[in-house]
Amino acid sequence: MKTNLKGKQVICPYCGFKFDIAYARAFACSGCPFSVYGSCGYVKCPKCGKEFPFQG
Repeated sequence: MKTNLKGKQVICPYCGFKFDIAYARAFACSGCPFSVYGSCGYVKCPKCGKEFPFQG
């Protein structure tokens, strides 16, 4: 089952950039099949490109 991530804000622990998780999944994680199905436990910062664990 897919979780609604729209509106959930995340702060990158590497660069401090604050972003919406849905935005990151759509742009920074594009092309990754795990992000499409919502089964990935990580998120990638759209600013610095670093990946980190996400507890959503």
